[in-house]
Amino acid sequence: MSVQTVSFKKSQWRVGVLSLGCPKTLVDSELILGKLDPGRYPMAPSVTDCDVALINTCAFIEEAQEESVDQILRLVELKKEGRIQKLIVLGCLVQRFASDLQKELTEVDAFVGSGEYTKIPEIIEGVVRGERVSEIGLPGYLYTSGERRIQLTPSYWRYLKISEGCDHTCSFCVIPSFRGKHRSRPLEDVVQEAEKLAAEGAKELILTGQDTTFFGYDLGGRYLLPELLSRLNRIPKLRWIRILYAYPSLVTDALIQSMASLDKVCHYLDMPLQHVSDRMLKSMRRGTTRESTRRLIQKLRKQIPDLAIRTTFIVGYPGETEKEFRELTDFLEEARFERLGIFTYSPEAGSLAAKLAGQVPDKIKRKRFETAMVLQQKISRENNRRFLGKTFEVLVEGPEEGKRGRMAGRTYMDAPEVDGTIYVEAPGIKPGEFVWVKINETREYDLVGQIAA
Repeated sequence: MSVQTVSFKKSQWRVGVLSLGCPKTLVDSELILGKLDPGRYPMAPSVTDCDVALINTCAFIEEAQEESVDQILRLVELKKEGRIQKLIVLGCLVQRFASDLQKELTEVDAFVGSGEYTKIPEIIEGVVRGERVSEIGLPGYLYTSGERRIQLTPSYWRYLKISEGCDHTCSFCVIPSFRGKHRSRPLEDVVQEAEKLAAEGAKELILTGQDTTFFGYDLGGRYLLPELLSRLNRIPKLRWIRILYAYPSLVTDALIQSMASLDKVCHYLDMPLQHVSDRMLKSMRRGTTRESTRRLIQKLRKQIPDLAIRTTFIVGYPGETEKEFRELTDFLEEARFERLGIFTYSPEAGSLAAKLAGQVPDKIKRKRFETAMVLQQKISRENNRRFLGKTFEVLVEGPEEGKRGRMAGRTYMDAPEVDGTIYVEAPGIKPGEFVWVKINETREYDLVGQIAA
């Protein structure tokens, strides 16, 4: 329902965007901006100083929801001060909590669900006419290669979203409720977009989706990620192809072989495991066991010896005992993951786990989180020491803050925004260039080196 308020007559409305949460949301934000007429809606340099502010939200866990609400309230205050004129809230938080948000945030001019991005131009037109708009339909927007994206990352690396939604039924997760069931983009369409991004300057493509390993199965009953990697590997201008969000039970022999044999596919795998206790994994409905996880990691390490595995675990899941937490930390010592994130369990409304008995007190969850992170710091520091004196190809990102002449970059072991950094004395090297760097200092998460002779 739309409510008429006051009309403004302007030929241009500067649009600012704030994208929260994961890479998948960032791709959505790029698509949203791509639907706007730049003559009518030019981009503003900042979401805090624009005519129309767009905030694309996250609703993954309670912490992400709180951040989204805090940022909305910050923009509401800027609207009251006259620094922005219109405020549009989009994405997962709206899809999940539309009625509550509309009731509590009367200063917001439009609420747009995660599947309604094709309507963005008409929604903004309505807003600038003074209407209050609500568009909440089916969740999760699946785009095509023909749609324009306005880059919000450096041009030399881009996210490539290959699917939308998720068919898994993990007990702790409600993502399917605001992203929908899994839907793969056609393989040819993904390849066409990859070619276009490479032609625009992308040297690294980072594959993303709620579950990239499920890619293609819904279209023809076959897992097509290995075939997609093979096709992307042929694109001349690409240097790196990186895989995010692999589901462990779907990391097939064919996928491992593709990663091992294709020269542009980074020996890096983002594969959330969540736990290793059989009882926890069964309750989480993950479809894995401790033993299947151990066998998979052994197979990956054997076939790709220099593989960097990034994973995440949940501590404080309902019913988790001290014994099961120790089982997890013992496994961290055994597996020695190169990259690791720990989440404290968040009881999400509507999830199966939120109704389980044995909810762990926050104090215990926090203690387990700190224990696991201290252990991983030690493991990461020891892992990094192995690289002293070795040489790596590095994608240079830009100057290190406060360090003249020193640049920051990434190795194949590091995805942007979540992993470590390598620092190198490299005056004259431009962002987006690849250089070979010899490591002469190691830290807990980062490396330091010099240009290799």
